[in-house]
Amino acid sequence: MLTNQESARVSTASPTPAIVSLVCAVATEVDGMDQDLLRLVPTSRALLVLDTLLAALTSKSTFKRRGSYFMLVLSFYLAYSIISPFSKPRHTLSPRSLLDREDAAAASYSPRPPTPEQQLAHSHLTALSESRQSVYPPGIFHERELASDTSHVVGVTAVVLHWKRRQGLQLVLEHISKYPYIREIIIWNNMPGVNLVASDFVLSSRFQYSIGPPKLRIINSPSNVHDAGKHIACSLASYKHCYFNDDDWLNIYMDSLYTNYLDCCAGGGGPERGGSGGRIASNTMPLIHLEHRRWRFANSDVDLHTGFTWLGTGSFAPRHLSTRFMNQQSAAPELLTREQTLVSDMFFSLWANSYPEQMPNDLVPIDIEGEEVGWSRGEGVDQWRVVYTNILDATRKLYDILVSEDPHLCPDPFPVAAPPPESHNRAPCANDGCLFTTSLTPFPPPSALTFAFEDPPKPFWSPGQWFKTGKAASKSIVPSGLTLTDMEGKLDPWRLTSMGEYEDIWGEVEGGFPTDDWWVEKGSWHLAVDGKGSDTCWESWRPPDEQDHFGLTLVAPRVIQEIKITGSLDLEQVVAWENTGAGPEAWELYTVRADGSGAWESRRLRSLPGVTLLGPSRIEVSLALEPLLDFYGKDAVIRKIKFVSRGKKRTKLSICSFGLDGWRI
Repeated sequence: MLTNQESARVSTASPTPAIVSLVCAVATEVDGMDQDLLRLVPTSRALLVLDTLLAALTSKSTFKRRGSYFMLVLSFYLAYSIISPFSKPRHTLSPRSLLDREDAAAASYSPRPPTPEQQLAHSHLTALSESRQSVYPPGIFHERELASDTSHVVGVTAVVLHWKRRQGLQLVLEHISKYPYIREIIIWNNMPGVNLVASDFVLSSRFQYSIGPPKLRIINSPSNVHDAGKHIACSLASYKHCYFNDDDWLNIYMDSLYTNYLDCCAGGGGPERGGSGGRIASNTMPLIHLEHRRWRFANSDVDLHTGFTWLGTGSFAPRHLSTRFMNQQSAAPELLTREQTLVSDMFFSLWANSYPEQMPNDLVPIDIEGEEVGWSRGEGVDQWRVVYTNILDATRKLYDILVSEDPHLCPDPFPVAAPPPESHNRAPCANDGCLFTTSLTPFPPPSALTFAFEDPPKPFWSPGQWFKTGKAASKSIVPSGLTLTDMEGKLDPWRLTSMGEYEDIWGEVEGGFPTDDWWVEKGSWHLAVDGKGSDTCWESWRPPDEQDHFGLTLVAPRVIQEIKITGSLDLEQVVAWENTGAGPEAWELYTVRADGSGAWESRRLRSLPGVTLLGPSRIEVSLALEPLLDFYGKDAVIRKIKFVSRGKKRTKLSICSFGLDGWRI
């Protein structure tokens, strides 16, 4: 093992907006927990008003110019009422809240010795971490390789949020530094009064003699800004992509998540990959994934198509999403309160206005400290109330912004482009060497929901909308160019009374919505590849239709000569596409080469499938594949495997495990 490099100082020369540079410059210079970092974030509302006024004054339209002159005179008359709100700090300090009291307690925090159970858990987590290593060769992450137009990988800055959990932080740092794509680590220390330095920590020495360990930077925040620290730190990242991991979760599926991110979410290719576009790719527990599926929102009339995900359990995202989020907070019509900024994870994914890619699996929590140190689980914190309140508020704010888009915002900090189709990479394999893929999902899209609100929305140009008077429901509006009839049955978050009401609507959608028990015990995709054999099996929500498929995406491509699958009885009918005698119950096998030389290729079998009956409805199928040769006459290396349904099946599909040439996953 080796000690880290000297902690890098925050530089305002980083390629980030002025707002981020200002905040982080203060973070390095202000001492003491009484300094509120969030008060220093400015607002751009005054600039937007001025820009709109100047555009009208120089308009070619006589009516617009005269109207702008009138508004200019009126603005002087109302100067105090208009300008004074803009001159206030970005965030005002609220009365001493529960969060403030916990921050004060953190300054005097003295860790207790861990219990015997926690010591045992620490040993187990250390051994688990040591058993994992990346299959990505470190050489492809040299700076010159990453800068190449032909590079198919990206370098990543890891952002680790820290508060009290010093042992958990060390465990996370040592774990993620073993993965060669993590080329930089930024610790955002949210413990005021405690200055961390690089010599406090140890990183993995695995790449000491090849590409070297990741660069370590530490930002000691003068106040506990909670989740906001993630996005300030990511905005300062040296690389175009960020990985988020809190200090209370050990992500043992790093390679799978990174592979999925490259596949679905990293943005464009080449050296500009991630410069625009891109989405969040994250991990979560099966039950939380089910909950998050209910926290997706859509209204095509206003280009609303967004969803929620937590970041701290392990997530990749393009850096520009965090820098844009910093800009969004200053450009939004209604500013976030300080309490909302502290829980900005609840706004970040929703304001990306895209559906995050989330993979359910058996997450590994870190509980090795001497006492409870998580604020969200502390005494007096109603976590669900905080979550529900802020998710609904974030969606309402986004809806308002999309309805009243300002044409003078360029580039627009709130994206409206439709998200790409949902990825079919569904869950990581237990050994972190592959991903289970399928087109079969039990979840309807949020666009399938219909709404029957009692009160009609107000027209967009109503005085009540402009002066923000009346109850919250009165803010419900009809976008310009549309009628009340157009909005019938569409989502309007202002007409929802609570998130509980919205979740109930999912239960009424056509085709149904999975129950908690069914999803956890049968429906979660990771059950097909959780390494437990036939003890646990994934089951499809419905019988497969024609062209439905399942299979694997391999992290490290390999030659494949034999495939074993344990699952439902229909799996014995695997045929080549040329076999026209097989009926709709058959499955066709396809693969993709790793060299990128072609698309899906049909595969033939050397013999009939070998079938072993394991029970009344379960079999193990062995498939011996005919060789597929590359340009040099050698066995082709395979990256993806897919079984495609030839027709509509009569029963549901079940998958319990896979094996590739003796490699059990």
